[in-house]
Amino acid sequence: MRASVLVFFAVLFTFHWQSSTLNPELDESFALKLSAASPLVKAINVHEAAALVSTTRPEARPQSGFLPLIMGSDAFEARVALIESAVTSLDLQYYIWHRDRTGMALWSKVLNAAERGVRVRLLLDDMNLGKDRSFLAQLDRHPNIEIRLYNPTSSDGTGLGAIGRNLQIIFDFDQMNHRMHNKVLVADESFAIVGGRNIGDEYFDLKRDKNFRDLDMLAAGKVCKEFSREFDAFWSSAVTFGLKEDGNVLATARSDEWAAIRKTLNLEQKSKVTTVLLNQPKPGAAPVTVGSLSKQLIWAPAKAVFDSPQGDAQKKQLEDELRKVPEAKREFLIESAYFIPPKNFLKQVGNLSKKGVKVRILTNSLMSNDVLIAHAGYSNKREAVLSSGAELYEWRNSFVKVETVKREGVYASRAGLHSKTFVVDRRYLFVGSMNLDPRSIRLNTESGLLIESPELADEVGRFIEDGMSPKTSWKVTMTCKERPCQTGEKSDGLQWTGERDGSLQTLRQEPDASFWKRFLTNGLSLLPIEDKL
Repeated sequence: MRASVLVFFAVLFTFHWQSSTLNPELDESFALKLSAASPLVKAINVHEAAALVSTTRPEARPQSGFLPLIMGSDAFEARVALIESAVTSLDLQYYIWHRDRTGMALWSKVLNAAERGVRVRLLLDDMNLGKDRSFLAQLDRHPNIEIRLYNPTSSDGTGLGAIGRNLQIIFDFDQMNHRMHNKVLVADESFAIVGGRNIGDEYFDLKRDKNFRDLDMLAAGKVCKEFSREFDAFWSSAVTFGLKEDGNVLATARSDEWAAIRKTLNLEQKSKVTTVLLNQPKPGAAPVTVGSLSKQLIWAPAKAVFDSPQGDAQKKQLEDELRKVPEAKREFLIESAYFIPPKNFLKQVGNLSKKGVKVRILTNSLMSNDVLIAHAGYSNKREAVLSSGAELYEWRNSFVKVETVKREGVYASRAGLHSKTFVVDRRYLFVGSMNLDPRSIRLNTESGLLIESPELADEVGRFIEDGMSPKTSWKVTMTCKERPCQTGEKSDGLQWTGERDGSLQTLRQEPDASFWKRFLTNGLSLLPIEDKL
């Protein structure tokens, strides 16, 4: 009994002590004005002017420049190019930032930017930080760096703090379950990268055991100002807290104290391997710079879409914007890592199918899904999706080569799917952080880009279609007495068809999954927690 009481008070003490390392009283700050000296601004001015000259219609809408970032190495190099070119500001908003090779390499680039005078604001969701707060607190002492946490627990993940953190997640579940899932980088309010990638080796094809197929969009021009306003809203919201450490912010980075901190962080050594690997030029390719990226931009009308930072009625802000996309007349392509569609979506798909619209959906299979409970929720919806008239494909857990150019240490295989995108009639497209599941729709905050461009929509459409190939995905269909169902027939099961060993094969159970994994998934699918998935 006495021991239990001591543990109880230890937990209470942990809550109290750890909460003192977070600062709720924060000053507002806003996106800085554009600097004409910024290479990013100069690149925009040249190419934006050319785009405007080519737009002769007086009623034409303002345009921004875009470039899909499909390969992990391209997505990493684009981030490095923006960070290295920034002159005035870097605003970074992420759900996850791992302290692995890629994460430390980007931290090294960000710190170099701060030391040349760039103002850096980093906003991270707290859920996956664990023991990283002390590392972030050291970086936060730099006079040009400020780090804030979204909806943090009072305790971090160290010592007894881990107990307090877990207890708070359990007993304050509704509040703690509301997460910031946005992934946005804005440089000098001129260029941005928006999409599905967090910061970590698995998002940039650098992890040995499992990398993700993912998609970002490089954006330039007017739409970046919209993301700056989005960042400002989150930065100053009531659910955002600052880090606070004894000694607070250093007066200058040119001090022995900061030199000692930087030596302790050891960023250069920790990121050296990654930097060497990813800086190896591809045969015949020029180095990736803002100039080379801006020459590839496709200019089109677009809108930044995002949720309110608070979990209030405005939460449906992004969903409402997506509803404004014109209804598909011919084709609707969807790629969603986690796919648990609501009833109204299935009804919409059914209506489109009746009108002759071809609806195709790509998501994870049981073996490629990194969140088993999410697959359990999805498995309950498969027959309803197929009954609505849609075609359904599941990404395979196979190490299919995705780069023709080999670079030592870059693992060109994709065992999981993480992208979130859709294309309507090869004219409209969305790229962002939002999955088609209850968590993205009701709980998390999300962000993304809505673009009207036949050229971009076709490129992303082909990206989705390539993922549906029999070599990379299983096509899921309903069966009736071990044959494909006819219209109106009641299904008695599912089958998966894909290419294996050079020929098409059809399976009657979840491909490549063990009995116990299927058994566990079936058990999880019985839990009444769909609205939390």
